[in-house]
Amino acid sequence: MFYLKQPNVRETIERVKTMRSQEWLDFAIWYHTGQDYGKNKGLYGYEGYIQFLEHRRELELQIIEQLPFQSFIMDNSDYAWENQQQTVLNIMMKYL
Repeated sequence: MFYLKQPNVRETIERVKTMRSQEWLDFAIWYHTGQDYGKNKGLYGYEGYIQFLEHRRELELQIIEQLPFQSFIMDNSDYAWENQQQTVLNIMMKYL
């Protein structure tokens, strides 16, 4: 399993929201804060959305550490997707 880790959730979302529509952002905020989980946790608006994503990242990383198979957590703070793709290919070639 390969996990691309963005160290700063807020920075990542700030970057992504410049590439997507306001409708996308509004839906993402609603989806993560306006349903039962978000409501039960008192999450609201953009800040609640960021809190949700930060918590989800923490849970994902905890779960990955417990997986019964090899996983790779890859720092993607420079947003160099092509480099990450090459790293994945290089790792996969070792196992073929």
